[in-house]
Amino acid sequence: MTDFSFATSSIDNPASPRYVVEWAIEHGFNGVEFNAPEIRLGDLTLEDRQWMLLMSSQHHLRYTHHFPGTALPGSHDEATRERDLAELISEIRVAGELGVEVVIFHPGRLHVPGVEREQVSEADRAVSLSHFVDFMKAVAPIAEAAGVVIGAENMHYNPGWLIRTHGELADAIDEIGSPAVGTTFDVGHAWGSGGIDAGITTFGDRIVHVQVHDCRGPEGAGNVMDQHLEIGTGVLEWGSVGELMRSKSFIATLEISASLVDREDGCVRSRDVLRGLWG
Repeated sequence: MTDFSFATSSIDNPASPRYVVEWAIEHGFNGVEFNAPEIRLGDLTLEDRQWMLLMSSQHHLRYTHHFPGTALPGSHDEATRERDLAELISEIRVAGELGVEVVIFHPGRLHVPGVEREQVSEADRAVSLSHFVDFMKAVAPIAEAAGVVIGAENMHYNPGWLIRTHGELADAIDEIGSPAVGTTFDVGHAWGSGGIDAGITTFGDRIVHVQVHDCRGPEGAGNVMDQHLEIGTGVLEWGSVGELMRSKSFIATLEISASLVDREDGCVRSRDVLRGLWG
């Protein structure tokens, strides 16, 4: 059976680690994905860390952590890369202490000072890709030592984003060459950019974690809007994702928009819909 988790940004009180863990236990979830910046692992008190470890052990909870999506590992500004690298290393070390399995990390947007990101040249984007690979190579040994896997998330393949195809992300992970770096496969992002089935095929064994949300709009159009919907309220079909989930002991993290009035109920409904579809 799939282990269902939820992003803390999808429920009330997203900045309270105790609230979200207790909510997971109360509603029968198998895990929690702590989302920064609301919850930064390094800011947790020692008391909270010890309590979270105890709850994980007693209730068989699996933890993941979403690093801030504002990181710019491909930035042409060295100081920006160093800042984000230092914070990621710090979070990974705490993640290892907490038994966090996966730290989700966005390859991010393009950042060439003085140039609008949508206007960055292909030559400069190639430089950014090399910065991203070097960035991940630097953090990979720390992740390996901590027993944590970094899930580089497939994003939107629009102008202004660093990665533009499934294949580029897969190739970058291969070049990084560490067992501590894989792909967090975001199903909704894949539907909007590159295709779900194509993503499952391209990423293959690189997939270490799965994020799920429903979508609507023009499939494959690099859609950023109309995503992170409650499961069953969009147009996605879940058969191939179900086959993926049954292939390994993945965590399926629900990312339901915080704009929903009844987002907590929406998380429970979403999980139950997928349980019914996947068995």
